[in-house]
Amino acid sequence: MIDADKSGDVANRPLSQDDYEALAKFRQALRNFMAFSDSQLEAVGLGPQRYQALLAIKAKPDGSRVSVGELADLLLIKPNTAAELANRLEAAGLIERVRDATDRRRALLALTPAGAAKLDEAAQAHFARLQESRSALLDLLGKEEREASR
Repeated sequence: MIDADKSGDVANRPLSQDDYEALAKFRQALRNFMAFSDSQLEAVGLGPQRYQALLAIKAKPDGSRVSVGELADLLLIKPNTAAELANRLEAAGLIERVRDATDRRRALLALTPAGAAKLDEAAQAHFARLQESRSALLDLLGKEEREASR
């Protein structure tokens, strides 16, 4: 839908009606997914921010751990907000703080077995919903993007 110039830049041309329609459909798809997500997270007893935090901790590559500062960056929140969130997750038994082996002054965040189970319960439903929505989301992209995603 959104055609780029040869450099891949869409900022150098006016948007077409098709572009606006694609943007509106994409925003609607995001809202639909977020409504599903909010409902699903409520059903499993997690709020969106808690889910995002658990997901960020689990998604760290190679089993490495996340610091509170990194969590703040990943969730686009202030460090003090991330610290409070980590405190609440720890109090709920969903994460634990582990001393950094290379810098003993720094604590890293790790999922507890209960946190991993809660995340898995929520993530399974989210992943399944994304798989169901995949073709609809790809339809919002132009032909080139659909072919590139294959």
